[in-house]
Amino acid sequence: MNHTIPALRKTYGDNPSFILEAPEQSISGAGYTCIIGENGSGKSTYGETLAELSSHNSDEKWYYLPQHLDRFLFAENVSEQLSALLSQEINQTRLVSLIEELGFSDPEGMLHFPFLLMSGGERRRMALVCVFYLEPARLILDEPEIGVTTKENMVLLSKLHNLAGTNARVIIISHNAEFVRQSSDIICLINGKIARAGRTEELISDPNFELEKYGVRFSQ
Repeated sequence: MNHTIPALRKTYGDNPSFILEAPEQSISGAGYTCIIGENGSGKSTYGETLAELSSHNSDEKWYYLPQHLDRFLFAENVSEQLSALLSQEINQTRLVSLIEELGFSDPEGMLHFPFLLMSGGERRRMALVCVFYLEPARLILDEPEIGVTTKENMVLLSKLHNLAGTNARVIIISHNAEFVRQSSDIICLINGKIARAGRTEELISDPNFELEKYGVRFSQ
């Protein structure tokens, strides 16, 4: 079933030359949607603005995991983070399983391991553990592949497909070609405007469409 992303507009007082101005956009809802574009094209602004716009509507609220994790990981460890977010007892068996799936060799030991002592990639994976535990109905992930290995990205892709399969709406902001190729829809941004948008298979099969133009990176 198709889903409509509302029109979005955002300006910055300290950067008057940039304006995000995106019209209402229909996405297929068959899988997840990828937002692509060169650095500075407005990808994060698009995700943040959508999350802000929906924040007062519980039925349409988009849950946003930012690129900069200091805005998300506010607690000392994953157990405290989820307890604060949910205000209820955590299912530790399920949480340990998620931690293990995201590549931690000692999942039980990570339940109370401080975020501050983790590497950037470990914090990224732990933030994703939180997201998948929460299972939001609408989710925006901003460059979740940063600091994550190829193997862990394959697990992430699998879990994204599983989440989308539960009728959750998922948007990925990414430069990773594999994330883009496995998406159902693509939204391409240039200077805060939607340059192209549509079903992934249709865009990629268009000989005039170049993923590299939008900052997509291919593995060597």
